[in-house]
Amino acid sequence: MGSIHTRKGTTKLYAKTKTVGGDWVQLPTDFHQGQEPEAERWLEGLERDVERERAAIAAGDTSGPMTVRRWVDAWSDEQRDRGVVDWKRNKAWLVDLVVPELGELLVRDVRTQHVVELFKKIRTAPSKATGKVRAPRTMHNIHGVVHTMLRDAVLAGHLDHAPESLDERQLGRKVDADPEWRDSAQFTRDEVQTLISSHKIPLDRRVAYAIELLAGARPGEAAALRWRHYDANKRPLGGLRVARSYSARVDLEKGTKTGSVKMVPVHPTLAAILAEWKLTGWEAMTGRAPTPDDLIIPLPPADAAARTNKSGEAFRPDYYSRRRWVDEDLPALGWRHRRHYDTRATFVTLAVDDGASVQIIRDRVTHTKPRRDGFDFYDRGDHWIETCREVAKLKIIRPRDPHDNVIAMPMRAVAGDDRSRTSDDEAAQFGAALVQSSKSSAVSSSSGLRRRVSNPRPGG
Repeated sequence: MGSIHTRKGTTKLYAKTKTVGGDWVQLPTDFHQGQEPEAERWLEGLERDVERERAAIAAGDTSGPMTVRRWVDAWSDEQRDRGVVDWKRNKAWLVDLVVPELGELLVRDVRTQHVVELFKKIRTAPSKATGKVRAPRTMHNIHGVVHTMLRDAVLAGHLDHAPESLDERQLGRKVDADPEWRDSAQFTRDEVQTLISSHKIPLDRRVAYAIELLAGARPGEAAALRWRHYDANKRPLGGLRVARSYSARVDLEKGTKTGSVKMVPVHPTLAAILAEWKLTGWEAMTGRAPTPDDLIIPLPPADAAARTNKSGEAFRPDYYSRRRWVDEDLPALGWRHRRHYDTRATFVTLAVDDGASVQIIRDRVTHTKPRRDGFDFYDRGDHWIETCREVAKLKIIRPRDPHDNVIAMPMRAVAGDDRSRTSDDEAAQFGAALVQSSKSSAVSSSSGLRRRVSNPRPGG
């Protein structure tokens, strides 16, 4: 038989009782001093439920009251069956952090105070993986999983109402451990131009970097792009439809991180790079010409053959790009350490520095929100021209590397300088013409690859 008591400094009543597993725990009740009879009746009902649960487990019956441990298993299985990408990570957090503290508690008895005390322990305990306390962002992510699990318990009828959401008072502020690192977590303009042109980096990786640096695509989004997603005929700039993303963690092609589908203008420099890649580089790497359904930047054949999981397509996973970046490309260029993922921040920073609208770059290119209603699908016309104009303000050219015979193209030098630039439309037409042209002549490069340049059409 358990007992009801108070704690020093509070009038709230607590219950001391045994869990289904036989462990003693102290649970907060919804009662205060002066309500001891009500608290006693509540405790008696709780102990009857615990006894029924023990009897159900002993008899192999799973229809009894639901414990947190059982709900974690059931909820994780449901996430897996629904195709939730992070279900394994979510289950690992719950099994490692929640079940040891609350596993034998009945789901119906989980209160906000339980969650507060749980996260007080999680926040101060070192991670088994790193030996360090968890970062505030990780704490917020774990809390999001726990809160969602308990919210779904309400929908399943196991809990009357979900505990209140915690905030930074319990989880910590979302700040970086090193507040200075973000200022240097990007590439300079010269470094960007080196990444997309230097012969020290294989052509396929230059193309991958160009898509991330000039279109603001996440690595997973770039890995899922196919040639059919590139509309070189669109004006005034071509467009890349970003609708899918590849997750290496689960080896799955899925929706984008935000669930949005967006058409991203293809910067004139990126148009020329994609044209060269489609005309010669892709076929030189894979041994055949690309089709509309082919990935724009698949894994090189040798790396694709070495994959452990050969069941799907040769997607270029982020861990592959990260390894090549750290082990090969950074040392080859002799640069200080930067994350491969900093390409997206670089695109935003340089575009805004060159005069592009923060709102347009954010809302239509990098952080587009999912469409909410039917009206959103009619938001076209002049908005596309406006978005192209802002993307084209990014002043990035592809220098001619003396070791690599790249295709030269007209390019705006400085925004607003009419004497030393071509129009956005001319640059876009140049890239589009290269992709579409069937008339070409071969030129050799230092790497031995054959690249073709379209012949100019009369009057064009």
